[in-house]
Amino acid sequence: MKKDAILKNIKPIFSGHETFSMRYGWLKKVFDACMEIENKKKSISKDLFNSPEAISILGVGKNMVSSMRHWAIYTELLDVDENKNLNINSYARKIFADDGFDPWMENYATLWFIHWKLATKPQLFTYYWTFNYLNNSTFDKDMLISSILEAVKEYDYPSVSSQTIKRDVECFLNIYSSKFSKEKINEESIESPLTELGLIAPVTKRDLFQMKYGSKSTLSINSFLYGLLMFWKNYAPNSKTLSLEAICYEENSPGRIFLLNENAVGEFIPNLSEASDGLLEWSETAGLKQIILKKDINFEKEAYNFFERNYK
Repeated sequence: MKKDAILKNIKPIFSGHETFSMRYGWLKKVFDACMEIENKKKSISKDLFNSPEAISILGVGKNMVSSMRHWAIYTELLDVDENKNLNINSYARKIFADDGFDPWMENYATLWFIHWKLATKPQLFTYYWTFNYLNNSTFDKDMLISSILEAVKEYDYPSVSSQTIKRDVECFLNIYSSKFSKEKINEESIESPLTELGLIAPVTKRDLFQMKYGSKSTLSINSFLYGLLMFWKNYAPNSKTLSLEAICYEENSPGRIFLLNENAVGEFIPNLSEASDGLLEWSETAGLKQIILKKDINFEKEAYNFFERNYK
């Protein structure tokens, strides 16, 4: 699917987080509060987030309540139904329950999963644009802001101020880039769990950042397979083959979202067949490098099956 087909038909979101990046413990805190509301057969929207009691229930200020709601929705902890009611997502129940897979986000698989959810949503334009279309491995904050402003104009989106985009970019960088130095540790860098993935790193003291393409020691083959099948589902669901080039460079591919170059993708190849129980096979014939799908599957169901193996 070409970017124009996706980006022309969205309503980009540059706010809602109230400039607060997602923090450690927030998703668990929201999950527990939502479960309590659900057990009382009340409305998550009305009786939690739009309630005066939200501040005391969640233990944060009013703006942070809105931010927590934002991150819970866009990490898909909460689903929004056609009536704009909020409901706890089935994956959230598996992960964040007290006896769930990883309620305190101590497993890197959970962080990669949440990153995938954020970076593959076109409406989260800053995230989607940066991981899918910012082709500069090194960039500064102003350059990223300018490229987003140009894209907003190109796709004829409703007017948005440069200050709004600036705040969104700053929040994005706080989520992904660890800013601490030897002299001082930045509070945001401690509290934003996705900095642990090491995807974006500061390289100077003047707002210069680097996209860290290459091997990812914390990315398991099961998380890679999750991303691969989710990409395949949207990119070529009727095809039994997927080229290495597509896996590395196409929009929403594992290469783009996980910042894997061809060598890094190649590290998963030797274990591909065994890890997928023979579902996938690597082929390199007549110079054509591709993965072969050996049978018909429900891509999303199989993707989640592989993801859950991270916890077994």
